[in-house]
Amino acid sequence: MSMPFILLLTPLLTAGIGWATNWVAIKMLFRPRNPIGWMGLRWQGLIPKRHAELAKESAEILESTILQQSSIQSEISKIDLSDYLNATAKRIVWERIGPKLQAIPLIGGFVNDSTLSQFEAIAQQEMQAEAATLINTVAHEFEKEVDLKQMIEDNIAQFELERLEGLVYQVARREFKTIEKLGALLGFLIGCVQSGLFYLVQI
Repeated sequence: MSMPFILLLTPLLTAGIGWATNWVAIKMLFRPRNPIGWMGLRWQGLIPKRHAELAKESAEILESTILQQSSIQSEISKIDLSDYLNATAKRIVWERIGPKLQAIPLIGGFVNDSTLSQFEAIAQQEMQAEAATLINTVAHEFEKEVDLKQMIEDNIAQFELERLEGLVYQVARREFKTIEKLGALLGFLIGCVQSGLFYLVQI
């Protein structure tokens, strides 16, 4: 094999090796899904191997920096239930209490639409007066009963690796291609350096 051919082939080979190395590294983020053994060595993709650990650490980061329990409680406290409470009071008076009162002998004859309208107004007023207390109670119970970190961790741990891999590749496909190309470019440059050194040695 002639020296000029070797000098030209070396950069191409190292470029291919650089590209293949980065391609394999990207694939090994998710594959193999299950541990495989060969000559006493065992290997598994990074994310499948550390799925539970990643879920735990991700949950801790999300809870401490983004989805803090106190901030969620604050957001719950801002919920306006006015329309819902008014509609609920109206439905209870006209669909539940009204028919039951009208069915009572003697008293039922005095319960008409005007009476029910008054009941509705009273019910809405009382429910509105309790709205703030109700929201605060819900927010307090949420903070006390809901383990946000554990909920996030469980959801991440149960997320299918195949779907997760698809999402990652969908979002970062362009970046992965860039990494592969950079590997080829770096390999090509290293090959050029090697060819240059081979050439200098032969002079």
